[in-house]
Amino acid sequence: MRFAAIDLGTNSVRFLAAEVSENSIKPIKKMLKTTRLGAGLVERGVLSQAGKEATAAAVMEFIALAHSLGVGKLKIAGTSAMREALDGQEFARSLSKQTGKDVEIISPDEEARLSYEGAAKSLRLPHQALVFDLGGGSCEFIWPESGNLRFASLKLGAVYLTEMFVRSDPPSTQEFKCIGHHVSKLLSCLTPAGMPIVGIGGTVTSLAAMEMQMTEYDEDQVHGYTLTAEMISSQLKRLLAVPLIERGAIPGVQPDRADILPAGALVVGEILTYFNATSLIVSEGDILMGMLYSLF
Repeated sequence: MRFAAIDLGTNSVRFLAAEVSENSIKPIKKMLKTTRLGAGLVERGVLSQAGKEATAAAVMEFIALAHSLGVGKLKIAGTSAMREALDGQEFARSLSKQTGKDVEIISPDEEARLSYEGAAKSLRLPHQALVFDLGGGSCEFIWPESGNLRFASLKLGAVYLTEMFVRSDPPSTQEFKCIGHHVSKLLSCLTPAGMPIVGIGGTVTSLAAMEMQMTEYDEDQVHGYTLTAEMISSQLKRLLAVPLIERGAIPGVQPDRADILPAGALVVGEILTYFNATSLIVSEGDILMGMLYSLF
């Protein structure tokens, strides 16, 4: 049987279809559309009108794709931006009416659980691992403790931090000092230590692609790749050394992500520093995979 999931994120709409059996989930189609649903949310408190239109168009396209692939079950879920926007619930209802499909806004703890399950099952994680999912609006941290999953959702999203702090191109030293201080302050509420760290999300996969100098993205090479603190620091310096138009031309960088990637890379580096870790494992298995497991 074939299942599919659509993730309505702050920065992008993502689609995953897979062949599902009792013992495995085998992806057959994965796509992403950058829609910037959460653009301007910090300032206005509502979703971007252009972002809503782009998101609706992407969802319609992905539903049609799911039908063409013979998908039997489909799950559509909104996360950080739709949770926080004053018009998030209204947009979910409108999108549901437009598509004829249920559109759910999931809670932070459900988002964290699905992200952890997607990473854990695709990477076959050790029993003790800290997973972080860095999105556009927030960053979820999930780890096992005393037989249960614990999580924290912090306002460390790449779109959020860029809109909050960055006014220069490339970002100035002072702007990045402000971001670094903000990140360090929020991370101080977390206590788990001594676990392998797994990173999920477009920032982490982009850093891996940059390190491998990919001109065409290959998720099989990215999944399970080890990013060291030195690699992240080096790539962040590259990102901060050039203006946006040149940043988007760096091998491994998606042009649609080039403006928010420096802030995201800084967050990743700060996470490793805070947990006194020298590296992290990159996972392509994320909330989309977790959504498919929830359908199964």
